[in-house]
Amino acid sequence: MIENTYIADTIDRAFDGLDIMLGIHKRARLDDGTFKADDKSTPDVNEAWKSGKSPKTKKMKAKKTK
Repeated sequence: MIENTYIADTIDRAFDGLDIMLGIHKRARLDDGTFKADDKSTPDVNEAWKSGKSPKTKKMKAKKTK
């Protein structure tokens, strides 16, 4: 009912901003639903992520051997 309207766009932007504030990292998508790629000409911004920054990678713990 409210799809493709100004109010729907405002709600979407509000939730995207909330995700960024909470630290929830989501990949940016194009209009057809595919993932958006990072533009290498802008090293300070990562366009592939909605927050503009890629999430930090977690370090793997070494497996203990017996």
